[in-house]
Amino acid sequence: MSKKTRLSIIFPDWIVISLATILATIIRFGFIAKSSIWHDEGFSITLALRSPAEIWIGSARDVHPPLYYLLLHYWMNLFGTSVVAIRSLSVLAGIAVVPLGYLVVKKMYGKRAAFLAIFMLALAPFLVHYSQEARMYGLLGLLMLAALYAVMRIIERPKVLWPYFLYTIMITLGMYTHYFTALAVVAFWFYLIILQSPKHWRFKKSVFLSSKWWLCNIAALILFIPWIPSAFAQVRRGQGLNWLPKASIHTFHDAVWQFFTFTDARQIVIVLYWLVPIALIGAAIYLLVTDHGKEKYSRLLVSYSFLPIALALLVSLQKPIFHERYFAFAAIGIFMIVAIAITKIAGKRIWVFTTLSILVLSLEAIGIRNVYTQSNHQISTVIGKMNSNFQSGDQIIAGELYVYFDGSFYNRTNQKILLYTANNNLNSYGESGLLYNQNIYIDSFSQLKSGSRVWLIGKTSEYIYYSQIPSNWQLLQEFTAGYSEIRLYQVK
Repeated sequence: MSKKTRLSIIFPDWIVISLATILATIIRFGFIAKSSIWHDEGFSITLALRSPAEIWIGSARDVHPPLYYLLLHYWMNLFGTSVVAIRSLSVLAGIAVVPLGYLVVKKMYGKRAAFLAIFMLALAPFLVHYSQEARMYGLLGLLMLAALYAVMRIIERPKVLWPYFLYTIMITLGMYTHYFTALAVVAFWFYLIILQSPKHWRFKKSVFLSSKWWLCNIAALILFIPWIPSAFAQVRRGQGLNWLPKASIHTFHDAVWQFFTFTDARQIVIVLYWLVPIALIGAAIYLLVTDHGKEKYSRLLVSYSFLPIALALLVSLQKPIFHERYFAFAAIGIFMIVAIAITKIAGKRIWVFTTLSILVLSLEAIGIRNVYTQSNHQISTVIGKMNSNFQSGDQIIAGELYVYFDGSFYNRTNQKILLYTANNNLNSYGESGLLYNQNIYIDSFSQLKSGSRVWLIGKTSEYIYYSQIPSNWQLLQEFTAGYSEIRLYQVK
């Protein structure tokens, strides 16, 4: 299937893979600390700093499984709690996608497509962003790509055992990382079922009817049993998803533009806004129609990339569960689809291959600029002002939960931060699940004694907590950076 490309004749494969991996490393590490730790990352760090048993319990009160937080716990024990050290766990997962992506695409359609795919993966702005965030999405992408590779090897050599073990491990780790792993599992089953027409289904011969395939899926389910009660409780509460909008006609298009340019797609010229996602769907259909191989790998890749998104969109018409970042794994597949489609369309016409490749890579370059431009969370700067000007006896208040965790990460005063609730009772689940027993809530600003100084952490613009400042509070100083703000008051 794979013929030598001109590039592989000039350079050995390992050099091309190394260049793409180095590029991915430079881009991800280059500006890794440009933006401050933000709210979600602060939550990750706060939870990961606890003991493994407390991480398990704390995760159960939130919306995600515990594996990423456990890994981050041990990672910080080894490498420290600097911003670079904390985020580097996600960075390494993002970098590892590049060589693994080469193995996947090379097996599907040869070296030229694989070379293009790894440079697309190295430059993909969506993947760059979530490789620089202390959250689980980059790890999920790596795990599911490894599971995809395992399925390919199972199809290729169904009697060999190690791909089944790899699949079992990756799916188990994935389920302990993010629940959307289940959507990837559905995609794998769907592919195996449609690989053959029903008249050719045979027990033990068709993979999805073989005992080894069933056993590895059952094993993954058994290994997940310890967490199932917590998972059911989280789903029943539905905590942490009420901020998501219902799906609309724009949702898929917005996601595609996020993948390729990491930008607000509604600001793009309307023709391009609709054209690029439609062209992507067209590329996927083209791969399906022109795939005459026995393994029908295009069906696997298209199912893996689009079916989880489609299922989430359908559910989100009634119960919103869709957010682009939950589909970092599907985005990886989409970039591979584009690389293979360009290679097939171009054929031996190098100028077509080069032109289309430059167009996509240029689009990604614009996206990387957008990633770095939007990295403007600067709460470290305003908290740094407080650290420098803090006096013994000062009080610190977070005006809302959204600034509590990241503010606490940068706080160096040894004075704990209080959380202003405005008499809104927090239910001790979701993000507040880490705080319900910490005795840090303050319901009213009037609770503070006269004569004290108060640092109020918030965001720029007019938020309700600013309007509720008592009249006997005198504003002494205020500092802003990015969209973060801190004010120093004297209580009279």
